[in-house]
Amino acid sequence: NTRCLQPHKPVTKAQAAAALTSGRMEEVIRDELNRLEAENQSQLSVMGEIMEELINRGDIKRYWEDKMKVEEIREVAVDKQLQHVLQELANEKTDREKELAVLLKERTALEHQNQELMNLRSEIDGMYDRLAMESLEVMTEEQNLEKLSLDVNRKHQAVSESKSYLEAEKEALTMLRSWVEEEAARVHERAEVLERAVRRWRVPAD
Repeated sequence: NTRCLQPHKPVTKAQAAAALTSGRMEEVIRDELNRLEAENQSQLSVMGEIMEELINRGDIKRYWEDKMKVEEIREVAVDKQLQHVLQELANEKTDREKELAVLLKERTALEHQNQELMNLRSEIDGMYDRLAMESLEVMTEEQNLEKLSLDVNRKHQAVSESKSYLEAEKEALTMLRSWVEEEAARVHERAEVLERAVRRWRVPAD
């Protein structure tokens, strides 16, 4: 069969199925295990020969020496990079500390300004209270002045009315005086006329 003609090839699924159906399962499995073991031993032998040849030629030693040199170079580069990173971190820390100091100064200045603003606000509140009191006093004074002005206006009006009355009365008295003087003049004139007439009547006739 195919297995007998090709003993070093693996068993196919069809051959395994045929073996199972023919009752040769154990034999097929045992043969396959033996074949795999033989192949493994053959590969190990070949690898051993290759390793021995490489060792004899010094390739492995050179390989590891080169690899160690590469690792040393990489380690130096990594160390330099690490030192560079650490220096940058130190510089960054210094910069942050300086920035923090500046921020603290600014914070102190802001707190001082805030305190000054609070004091100024308190002073302004006091001024506002004083202005409110003064405004109330001014309003009271204005009310008093308004009352006084009304009183003065009433008195002025009363004085004006009294003055007008007195002027009217004075004018009436002046007119009465003129009339009395005129009447007195007419009476005096009539008296003189009567007196002359009486004197004429008393003169004896010649």
